[in-house]
Order: sequence, then structure tokens, then C-alpha cells
Amino acid sequence: MMIGAMVTLAVGAVLCSALATLGNQAIAREFRDFAPRKNTDILMDPAIAVRYAEYRLATNIFYRQGLVLWTVLGILGGCMLTANLL
Repeated sequence: MMIGAMVTLAVGAVLCSALATLGNQAIAREFRDFAPRKNTDILMDPAIAVRYAEYRLATNIFYRQGLVLWTVLGILGGCMLTANLL
């Protein structure tokens, strides 16, 4: 039972991490010379600002989901290791 939970968490964590990486790559490709602290004038165009915000939001959601899943996987792995050693 624990092995199934660990595999499911691992698959979910890898998928979320991969999607966050793809989102970062899309942002880097789409907005090559954009630095949020320096180039605020590019966000004056509503279409560009919305597209940038959508990319950032989606990437951050998958990044945070991946962090949670990796953390839960680590805790579950530690519990399983501890249970097997005792």
C-alpha cells in the first residue's frame, strides 16, 4: 500500500516539476529581454501583461504543487524507512 502511494506521489511530483520547468522555458522564450524590475513599460500593453501574468501564475501553481508533493514524498519515504528499521 505504501509503495503505491510513493509511486503516485513521485509521478505527480515529477509531472508538476516538468510542467513548471516548461512554463519557465516558455516565459524565457516569449519574454527574452524582459526584467520585471527594470522593464515595466512592456507591461503597459494589456495583451502582453495578461499573457505574462498567465504564464507566471501557471508556472507558480505547478512549482508550488511540486514542492508540496516532493515534501510529502520525502516524509512518507522517511516514515516507511523508519517503520522498516524498527
